[in-house]
Amino acid sequence: MDIALSIGNRVKKSKTEVIPYYALLRQFSAPAGKVFLLYGESAVFDLSLMIAAQVMSRGEHIAVVDGCNQFNVHALVRFAQRKKINPDQFLRRIFVSRGFTCYQMDAAINDRLPAFLRRINSHTAMVFGLLDTFYDEQAPLREVQQILARVSASLRAMKQKNISMLIVCKERTVEPEERNQLFNRLKKAVDGVYLLHIDEFNRPRLIVERSEMPSYGIEQGGETPPLQKLCCERAMISSIDLLGA
Repeated sequence: MDIALSIGNRVKKSKTEVIPYYALLRQFSAPAGKVFLLYGESAVFDLSLMIAAQVMSRGEHIAVVDGCNQFNVHALVRFAQRKKINPDQFLRRIFVSRGFTCYQMDAAINDRLPAFLRRINSHTAMVFGLLDTFYDEQAPLREVQQILARVSASLRAMKQKNISMLIVCKERTVEPEERNQLFNRLKKAVDGVYLLHIDEFNRPRLIVERSEMPSYGIEQGGETPPLQKLCCERAMISSIDLLGA
């Protein structure tokens, strides 16, 4: 069932508003220059790849920094095949770098990502599992907090240059408890927070927790389109050395 959308004034939204995933795509795509946080069930990574595929289908390039090994290239291959696009050419529009420590994520996002986006003339980037490596107790909490502060500043700087960033992570509670404050700090540093929740009927629901973007109203009785189940397969994809010297 189609869901009617209407654009209204800028408002902050309550946690009770459910939107279809393509409403998030519209908000993320235009206007340029924003930082969104998408978190919740593991399907958040599938949803983010749907958004990436739509951006790529317009001929645009995108960079992904993966800190949790959740990038599934097969989702993009299937999208290209469904749209009758050459998969090899399609995958040349996305560049992926993986970070395995908070220090690598620090270097990738703060030092190398802005310059790389300029080089490929891209205004879109995604970060998977930004805080996953920050939860490692081998990294002192004070250092991790400083890295997160630098990342937040870099996100704001890229936003000012009309770069749109999507931060994607699973909802989780970690030990020691004090490290959970990192996620709360991240939520405060972004323009919009979206929660992907699976309801009692095993249906995915995309909930707006907070948004400073134009409001999208939804007709009563609207249904969120089901998220496609994606299997994990390997394929050729461009790789960028954001972590190297």
